[in-house]
Amino acid sequence: MLLLPVMFWLKEDVPALLVGRAVSPLRERYARFGTFWRLTLRHGLPADDGLMLALALLVLLCLAGLSLVMPETSSVMGAWLADPLLMGGILLVGAFWAVPGLSRGAHGRCCLVLCLTECFIVLAAPGVTGLQGVQRLLLASPGSSLAGTSLCCAVALALTTSLPDRQALADDMVMRGYPAGRSARDQRQVIVGMYHVGWALLLGDLLLPVLFGLEGLGGIVGLVVRFVGGSLLVASGRLTGMNRHGRFVALLLGLAGLMALAGRFAV
Repeated sequence: MLLLPVMFWLKEDVPALLVGRAVSPLRERYARFGTFWRLTLRHGLPADDGLMLALALLVLLCLAGLSLVMPETSSVMGAWLADPLLMGGILLVGAFWAVPGLSRGAHGRCCLVLCLTECFIVLAAPGVTGLQGVQRLLLASPGSSLAGTSLCCAVALALTTSLPDRQALADDMVMRGYPAGRSARDQRQVIVGMYHVGWALLLGDLLLPVLFGLEGLGGIVGLVVRFVGGSLLVASGRLTGMNRHGRFVALLLGLAGLMALAGRFAV
């Protein structure tokens, strides 16, 4: 929770700063985040926004790694909850809930890539449970093809990202006339921003699975590195326009499937 304003700043303000645009300092991000929680605790949220916030916090808790604060709980909950298909599915459901007007085709393609990612991980490493299981297997056998499979799936997911941006959220709110107040709109934008942070963490976990579930200071550093890696994947896909080339995504998935088969036969 303390790192969330930093993640918002890295994801939204730093890219604008690099192209020469004026951005607000980091302390204003913390001020906005404090205002969000103060208004939420004082006035509450509508039922829809409250459920969306609960899903976002669940994803962030699981992907941030429960081992950061509760090592004994991580082995029980973290291994089962921090699953790519489960976490990605929750994020897509929340995104569709926030902006129902988004293309169902984009959500469908992203869901398909998520399902294939889960299948390839299970194929490459039978018996592996969640991202924590992937990390432990890669630490035990660094030369495993599971790393290549996970990398290709991370890039494919980055190119098929279907989460709404701030402009799409604002346009949908104006079209539906909801919510009426500016503070309510700002609250929903913060919640959608949490979904973007969760998606970047999911991609970072697939890109750098060995950094998932570390403890202590190493866990915090690994969390930031995973987030930056996932954010760079999404930004690169948008800047290069590769997210419009379905054949490249199909090529990545085919390569991931071949690596998964190679790892399966090696086992």
